[in-house]
Amino acid sequence: MSAATEKRRVSSILKSQSPPNGNGTPSRNKVRFVELSIESALQEVLDHNRLTGYEELLEKLREDDPVDDKFKEIFLQAKQAVPLMKPHFGKLVEQLLSLRWLNRSLEAQEAYKQFVLELSIVQKNYCTMTIAKLVKLFIPDKALPGGGVGGSSSTAIEDHQRQMGSLHDLIMRLKNVIPMIFDVVLTQLRKSFPYYKRPSSEVVGYLYNVLRMTEYASIYCDELLDIVFYHLLQLDVNVPRSVIEEAEYPDEEMMFEMTETGGGEEPNAEDSDTMKHPVAETLDQYMEIVFNYIEQTVKVDGQGDRLFKIILNQFETHILPTHNTDHAQFVMFYICSFKLTYAEHFISSLWKNVNNLNKSPAVRQTSVGYIASMLARAKFVPLNYLKSMLLEMSHWVHNYIQRSDSMLHNQSLKAHLLFYSVCQAIFYVVAFRANHLTASSKNLAFLQSLQLSSIVTCQLNPLRVCLPTVATAFAGITRAYQLAYCHTILERNARRKLATVYKNSTQLPEDCLDTFFPFDPYMLLKSGKRIEPFYLQYQAHEIDEESGETSISRGRKRYESISEDVDDFIPESKRHKHPNNGHGVDVVGGEFSFSYGVSPGFHS
Repeated sequence: MSAATEKRRVSSILKSQSPPNGNGTPSRNKVRFVELSIESALQEVLDHNRLTGYEELLEKLREDDPVDDKFKEIFLQAKQAVPLMKPHFGKLVEQLLSLRWLNRSLEAQEAYKQFVLELSIVQKNYCTMTIAKLVKLFIPDKALPGGGVGGSSSTAIEDHQRQMGSLHDLIMRLKNVIPMIFDVVLTQLRKSFPYYKRPSSEVVGYLYNVLRMTEYASIYCDELLDIVFYHLLQLDVNVPRSVIEEAEYPDEEMMFEMTETGGGEEPNAEDSDTMKHPVAETLDQYMEIVFNYIEQTVKVDGQGDRLFKIILNQFETHILPTHNTDHAQFVMFYICSFKLTYAEHFISSLWKNVNNLNKSPAVRQTSVGYIASMLARAKFVPLNYLKSMLLEMSHWVHNYIQRSDSMLHNQSLKAHLLFYSVCQAIFYVVAFRANHLTASSKNLAFLQSLQLSSIVTCQLNPLRVCLPTVATAFAGITRAYQLAYCHTILERNARRKLATVYKNSTQLPEDCLDTFFPFDPYMLLKSGKRIEPFYLQYQAHEIDEESGETSISRGRKRYESISEDVDDFIPESKRHKHPNNGHGVDVVGGEFSFSYGVSPGFHS
């Protein structure tokens, strides 16, 4: 560089600009640079160790927001200079990658893409930085109109989808030229997933883009859905049913008073589907996007069988071992609704878990709960298949009773946990589906073939540890049809439990099965509309209604309105809270019952 050129450059840097009014007092100083070639600036550093041009270039890139033509020129130069971009030029590379590019012209976007492709091929040490910058663009800068991704056909959403299409095109091209780079993509997807308390638009926007990647990276579908299910569980476990109930229905008495006085405003249609708890709203939108993805993949793309196997694997890896999830498991419920063979395969795999001695006791017991809940709640499970599963479970129970004669000295719950779980599953399904299982003489003959009386009267006494709501309902059905006589056993068990509790008023009954029935009523409003057509609410049996054992509760909450029949076994009028037990245990006609938060399926 000549002395005259250097002089002009320094003069242009220091020269301040006078305002247009000519008063001689500039509003601010602006620094102007001569145009510098990226390649020449890097060459000066490498050949002569001169940092002036390089630093000027960095400063210009930080401050300027070039127009599209200038942007295109910058990245054409940058592409030519890629061989010179050694690791010590990381600041320049990071600044180039950080420039805004998605909302520019197609030519400007293509120039950026060509630079990224060249950089990733020639300078592989920048791959992680490149992918990290691209993945962070999956998070929307702001909430889109219409309540999130795909919620409206407005221009803003169309522009956003067009930009995301260009971003996915670049990632796909990177994958095609460097197949192994997708390992870096998966790592960055996990690292950059928004925290569950972030705004719903950020979480579901990111989710939408992760699922979109399965279209062009189907070989990595299992890994991508692994990310989806992991973060679905993070949402689910951090907004349990009790928290949603408290947010949605904070004070029923106050709501009643407002209805009486005509207070409050009529909610519009959009607000009526919005969850009051922010994390619950995020979970609702998350589930809706996952459900929509399943529907599109099964119905439109014809890839249902492959997707089912992947989701079943994710279920067994993530959901099944997780304690007390409320909504994540409905992904499995929903995909099973598309094909009967899916439901049969799902239940069969759970039954294999029950019989697999290599599985942990917790997983085996939880699998029993899933089987019972699926058989009771799923409308798409035919009665014949339900009967075949009941028959198989009853055979297992009878065989267990015969084998356990030598262990009768130890009748503790812990020693026979799986046996008690399977017994309660049978009682639960029989009581829940009583209307169907007693509808004909053929079905009644089937119930008699189960030999329920032998089960309830065996020395292990399964009714002793069953949840009282399940035991009471089962006893009513079996007495009405002379299948078994349970009330004498229940009364004897109740006296034993009362003696235990009143000995120490803060102690729970010594033996009570801690059971998890996963498909309790779905509480999320928007995504719940997809579950409703396939979901069976409890319908009181006519025998129970005549005897007064089941009645319609007046304290009915909004999420229970999926069906006209109240999902309840025991009327509120017959329940009295025990004042000192401190564990949510209720006394029902001298027997102990559990409130809805504890009792699976038949809430009170």
